[in-house]
Amino acid sequence: MLRIVDCLTVDHDLRFVLLAAAVCVFGWTATMIVSSRAAGFDRTLMWRCLLGLCAGSTVWATHFIAVLAYQTSLPITYDAGLTAASLVLGVIVIGSGFAIAIVGRTDRKQRALGGATVGIGVIVLHYVGMAALRFPGHIGYDANLVALSIACSVVFGALGLDAAFAAVRRYRRVLGAAFLLTMTVSLHFTGMGATQLEFGIADVGAGTGISRSALAIAVTLAAIASLSIGAVGAILDQRVSERFAAEAERFRTLADGAFEALLVHDHGTLVDVNAPARRLFGLSEDLALHDIDDLFGAGLDQTLRRWADQYAGTAAEMTLIRTDGSSFPAEISRRTIRLANGHAGELIAVRDLTQRKESEARITHLALHDPLTGLPNRRFFVELANKARAQAERYGGHFALFAMDVDNFKLVNDMHGHAAGDELITAIASRIAGVLREGDVVARFGGDEFAIVETSTIQPHDAMALAERLVELLQQPIRLADAEVVISVSIGIALYPVDGSTLDELMRNADTAMYRAKADGKATYRFFEPQMDAVLAARRKLETRLRRAIIEERLEIAYQPLVDCMSHAPLGFEALVRWTDDELGSVSPAEFIPVAEETGLVVALGEFVLHRACRDAVTWPRPLRVAVNLSVVQFKRKGLVETVERALAESGLPGERLELEVTESLLIDNRDDALRILSELKGLGVSIAMDDFGTGYSSLSYLQSFSFDKIKIDRSFVADLEHNDQNAGIVRAVMSMGKSLHMRVVAEGVESHAQAGILRGLQCDELQGFYFARPMLGEAVAEFIAAAPKRDTRLQRVG
Repeated sequence: MLRIVDCLTVDHDLRFVLLAAAVCVFGWTATMIVSSRAAGFDRTLMWRCLLGLCAGSTVWATHFIAVLAYQTSLPITYDAGLTAASLVLGVIVIGSGFAIAIVGRTDRKQRALGGATVGIGVIVLHYVGMAALRFPGHIGYDANLVALSIACSVVFGALGLDAAFAAVRRYRRVLGAAFLLTMTVSLHFTGMGATQLEFGIADVGAGTGISRSALAIAVTLAAIASLSIGAVGAILDQRVSERFAAEAERFRTLADGAFEALLVHDHGTLVDVNAPARRLFGLSEDLALHDIDDLFGAGLDQTLRRWADQYAGTAAEMTLIRTDGSSFPAEISRRTIRLANGHAGELIAVRDLTQRKESEARITHLALHDPLTGLPNRRFFVELANKARAQAERYGGHFALFAMDVDNFKLVNDMHGHAAGDELITAIASRIAGVLREGDVVARFGGDEFAIVETSTIQPHDAMALAERLVELLQQPIRLADAEVVISVSIGIALYPVDGSTLDELMRNADTAMYRAKADGKATYRFFEPQMDAVLAARRKLETRLRRAIIEERLEIAYQPLVDCMSHAPLGFEALVRWTDDELGSVSPAEFIPVAEETGLVVALGEFVLHRACRDAVTWPRPLRVAVNLSVVQFKRKGLVETVERALAESGLPGERLELEVTESLLIDNRDDALRILSELKGLGVSIAMDDFGTGYSSLSYLQSFSFDKIKIDRSFVADLEHNDQNAGIVRAVMSMGKSLHMRVVAEGVESHAQAGILRGLQCDELQGFYFARPMLGEAVAEFIAAAPKRDTRLQRVG
């Protein structure tokens, strides 16, 4: 060991030693880089040759630079042939050792064998290189140190390649380079320590070989050039590989980010799939465990090719199978692609249609069913009823069509709210469905309207029995969330083919019978009778004539005065619409106003009355108020405030002379919107009066919600006032309440002197009724005003 240390520290020039060390470190680092390339390619001959050249050149350059570092005063030259031979033999043997390790890199013994071979190559290179020395004398060796140098080279070589090609070891290249560096250094300096230069008569070739300086330059340049070529080549290849890997990763990312599942197969054998395909089919990482026929069904190849020939360029829908055996609907498209092995494979794109099919089913269900009850809607009912009619027509059968309407359903909504109304409708639907037989169909048309097709051939007996069951069943109490309600239904029945050969006729006649059931007291049923159609026809005619009369302004306005309770002087007039038709004659408001409200004509009718009343009031000899009734329907349509504002502007009537009368039912539905509109109307300067006070459900709460200018006591409380103490008490209470709320009180329906006297005694503010005057047309108003007693008619605004 002391001999080796002395050799390194005394016999060698440390500058050359450091240079040798630098070449050795650089060389083995480059070798490790090249080794990774040689181990990673199918075509490795070029890389393995380059690997052997890099490793051999590293050892050869390190050896001869270290030899040059050996200090001696004797002239030393080097045999050119042996010097070259040491390089060639070293490259061949060391390259073979790397080849052995690369081929068997999964086997540790193979890696160690290859490393030991590399160590032998280093030994051969060293001692052949030492034999190339030419000087006066000859070289002797210490056998023990030679043996030690051989052992170090073989052992460290085996450890170096075992570490360099280990599959899972971290920093394997660094560790492998360190062992190989140790191998090179230990061999050289142990071998040099074993060397004994014995001087004598000069060899024949001494002084005729390569000089030390020339060899130093040649070795250095050759080593640097050779190692640089290896390192640059490895770096360039690394960059190309990284680029290819990045491209592959990018395409993999794109494929995995696709919405479709992508599968590549080679005649039924799966070659590659993306992440969505693994999730969709439940595939494992090992594609060899799956066959494409298991996913697409047997004979996929022939099926897809037949489909492709018929539907080229299009997608097709199929039912596919997951690995767990479950199936799902899918849309697939395919394309022929060239595989890496040169075969013609297929790329199949699969789009899962499960959600789309479920959405389509939901949309179809929503389009054909009532969202609240789940029953068929009108559209679906018509389809099913037409099928029943076609079947009955084909086989000479019969069926009944029921039209049903819940009695007083609006009352439940008003008292308990719309949520309770929805709950009630759901309960009714459940009860109806519970008594129907297979083949019967019940549908909800909207609101509280239902329809039934009853397909029994024993008609009208079975239809009557079903109607009786329904009437009885639906009169039983229904428990809601916070209340128990009792309702009833009115049912109209039309029979096929007696009451109509088409579905439209049957539905129209069933509706007619249902309206008759309501007119007969509700909570009952009626079969259609021909004379019922005459009543319906008369109603349709009334609607048609009324529509034309409104458009052509053939209606008239009559005015009934409102008088001061004490002096009977007129304070204003209420505008009342009258209609005399060329065909129908004089039509009562009790007949045409309900029709106008049901059909929506009341909006146009109300606008006509408002504009005409404002224009007429401007012409009166005294600035008296004109009162106009507003329908609930008008409040539900947009633009009411603008309509009133326009009527005042066009007529020139001051807002203070217009009084608008509304009923309590206005505040039942959409209370907040109604109060907002009333406030906007008051902003125009008009007065707001509550008409028919006392006939609603929450009169006091309404008075608290809005500051009305006037309340009008319904005529039902004024009638028989002189004989009915209870009515007198109600009127007295209303008078007291009106005064406390700073509202004027008007009594309607005054028809006698006695009633007027009692109301005067109760200190009512205004009176209206036949006792003072019947409604009169516009030209008679001026005469009435002129003949009426005069009083201070200055407008009184209530605070």
